[in-house]
Amino acid sequence: MKTTENGVILVKYNNDSIPAAEYRKGTPSPLGATVAGQYVNFAISVPGAEEVSLRVYRGAAAEPEYVVTMDAEDRTGSVFCVGVRLAGETPEGVWQYDYEAKGMRFVDPYARLIAGRERFGKRLSAKEERMVRGVVRPAGNGASNGHPGIPMGDMILYKLHVRGFTKELKNANAGTYAALAGKAEYLRTLGVNAVLLMPVTEFNECYREGDPDWNAPSFATSKYYRGSGMRPGMADAETEGAERERKVNFWGYAKHYCLFAPKASYASDPSRADAEFRAMVKKLHAAGIEVLLEMMIPADTNRCMALDALRFWVREYGIDGFRLSGDLVDTRMLATDPYLADTKLLCSGWDGGIYASSAVPKTPMLAEYNDGFLADARRFLKGDEGMARAFAGRVTRSGANIGTINYITDHNGFTLADLYMYDVKHNEANGEHGRDGSDYNHSWNCGAEGPDKRRKIRELRLRMRKNAVLAMLLSQGTPMILAGDEFGNSQSGNNNAYNQDNTIGWVNWSGQKRQAEFTAFVRAAIALRKAHPVLHNPIPLRGMDYLSSGAPDVSVHGREAWRPDDSPYNRCVGILLSGDFASVGHDGRDDSFYLVFNMYWEEQTFAIPVLPGRGGFRIALASDPSLKAGEVVGDLLKVPARTIAVLQSMPAPAPKPAVRRTRKATAKDTTEGDSNP
Repeated sequence: MKTTENGVILVKYNNDSIPAAEYRKGTPSPLGATVAGQYVNFAISVPGAEEVSLRVYRGAAAEPEYVVTMDAEDRTGSVFCVGVRLAGETPEGVWQYDYEAKGMRFVDPYARLIAGRERFGKRLSAKEERMVRGVVRPAGNGASNGHPGIPMGDMILYKLHVRGFTKELKNANAGTYAALAGKAEYLRTLGVNAVLLMPVTEFNECYREGDPDWNAPSFATSKYYRGSGMRPGMADAETEGAERERKVNFWGYAKHYCLFAPKASYASDPSRADAEFRAMVKKLHAAGIEVLLEMMIPADTNRCMALDALRFWVREYGIDGFRLSGDLVDTRMLATDPYLADTKLLCSGWDGGIYASSAVPKTPMLAEYNDGFLADARRFLKGDEGMARAFAGRVTRSGANIGTINYITDHNGFTLADLYMYDVKHNEANGEHGRDGSDYNHSWNCGAEGPDKRRKIRELRLRMRKNAVLAMLLSQGTPMILAGDEFGNSQSGNNNAYNQDNTIGWVNWSGQKRQAEFTAFVRAAIALRKAHPVLHNPIPLRGMDYLSSGAPDVSVHGREAWRPDDSPYNRCVGILLSGDFASVGHDGRDDSFYLVFNMYWEEQTFAIPVLPGRGGFRIALASDPSLKAGEVVGDLLKVPARTIAVLQSMPAPAPKPAVRRTRKATAKDTTEGDSNP
C-alpha cells in the first residue's frame, strides 16, 4: 500500500498497489546507478542491514521525490537493488540520490558524479553537507578511440595537478579539465607523450584538524563506504569551527574518496564533469598523449571495489594507466587482471615472480615508482662522496618485465628550481611550525639561500638544473618531469605544499619567457632521447658483448677509458652505450653514446674510448655552454666543473678505394716475355 511521511510517497518494491511502470526487480550488478532504457537500476551493498531506503531527488531539491524502501526480497548477498522509472526527462543530471539505513544517510560510493561540491575549497555548512549526493548519469559514448599505445620505455611522463597546472592562466576555464585539454599542443611540442594526473576522484578537500573519522557509516562492516559524505545528528547551527583550524587538502591525498566520480570542482561545468573529463582524455589522445591517473587507495578499501574502479576508468574514459598509492595495493591481483592487461600500472614495488612464464606480456605494463633514483641522483649531482657507483647503477638499470620510473622531483618535495635554490625547506605558510615536510632533500642552494641576482650563482643553478634533466633523460627506464620544472617553476622553498591552493601550489607560467633557454634545452634533451633507442633500449642491458661487436652493450668507465673508479671520493663517471645493440628502423644500428659526468667542483680530463667500426665522437649536448654541440672530440676531453656531456658516435670514414698502378713495358720485359723455357 502507499503511505506518506511528511508528504513524501514511500514506494516499496513488492507493493502490488504501485503501478508496474514505476519500478521493477533490480539487478545486483553492476553496483551504482545504471541507466537502462527508461529505468535506472540502483544497486548498493549494505552489509548487516535489513532494510535500505533509496531517496531520489529532482535536481537539488531539499526533499526527495521518491523514497523506495528495499528489504530482504530485494537483496542478493549484501546488495540491495531495484529498478525505478523516473518520471520526466531522460536522466541527464536531472536526478540526484542518496541512501538511508538505520537512521543514517550516506552517498553511494559507486556514484558516477557527486553534487554539492561544485566549488573547490568551499567549506560546507551542516545543511550543505546533507546536500552532497550522487547524480544519476548515463554511461558515456564509449572510451576514447585511438589510444596512443606508447611502450613503457618510450614514455616521457609529465606529472601535474589538474587545478594547479592551469589555475594561474588568465582565462575563464583556468584550473579545469578543459584548460588542461587546451595545453595538449604545448605538451606535444615539449615532447611529452604521457601525463600523470594527481588524484581527480571526488574527495572532500576541506577538513579540520582533530575531526573524527565520520565519513564511514557506523553500521557498516564493509569498507565500501569510505567515500560516504553524511553523518548523523549534525546540528544545522554548526558553524565553521573556529576552535580548530580548517585547511584545504589541495593535493587530494585523503582517507575517503568516491572512486568512480571525477572531481566536479575541476570542471568548468561541474554538472557535466564526467563529460568534460572524457573530452579532455580524447583531446590528449588525439595529440598522441596517454593519460594516467594517480589512484589513492586507503588500507581499508574493499579490494573488489578498488578493482572495479580501475576497470571503470579504463572502460568509461579510456585511461591508459594508473599510479597506485596508499596502503592497499594488491599487486598480484591487479597485474594479472585480464581487463587491465593493456593498462600501465605503477607502484612502489612489484613481486619479481608475479608472472608465470606463459603469462609474461609482450610489452611491459608494470613499473616501479619510488624515490630510489631521486635520492641517488640528487646526491651524486650534488657531489656527495661514495655515490658514483650507485648513480651508474641507476642510469643503466633496466628490466625485462618490470620497468622503472626515474624522476628527480615529485609533488612531495622541492621543485627543480627550488632544489638548487634552497638548502632547507621553508614551509612556514603551511602553519605547522616547520614540522611538516622532509628534512632530507639532498638539495644545494649553490651559494645563496633563495633567489639571487648574482650572475655566477644564476649560471651555476642553471647548469645544475640541466644536469638533473640530462641525468633523468639519459637513464634507461621511463623519465618523469614535474609540471613547471621545464621553465623553473618555484614554490618559494616549500617542499610540502599539500594545503597551498594559491600561488605557492600553482604552476607559475610567467617563467616561460624568463627561462626560454632552459625550456629549449629540455626540449632538445627529450628529442635526443626519443630519436635514439639506445638511450631507452627495450632490450635489458647485460653488460656483455653477446653480438661479438667489439664492445659490450653497456660499460661503466672512470676518467680513464674502460677503468671504472669505485673509490669513495670519486665524483666522475663515464657510461658507454653501444648502438650495435639497438636498431633504428628495420635494419640499421643506432649511434653509440658516451655519457660523461663530472660532479667535481673543478675541471676534469676524460679519456674517450675507441669503438670498432665507429669514427670517433662529437658533442651532442652538454650542460656547460663552453662545450659546443657538433664539436668533434679527440682522444681526451676536458669537462668543466659540475657538467654532463653527451657524446655521440660518428660514422666510420669510408675506406679509400684501391688504386691500380700501371707502368710502361721495357725491352727487358719484352725479351723475358718472348723467351722459351
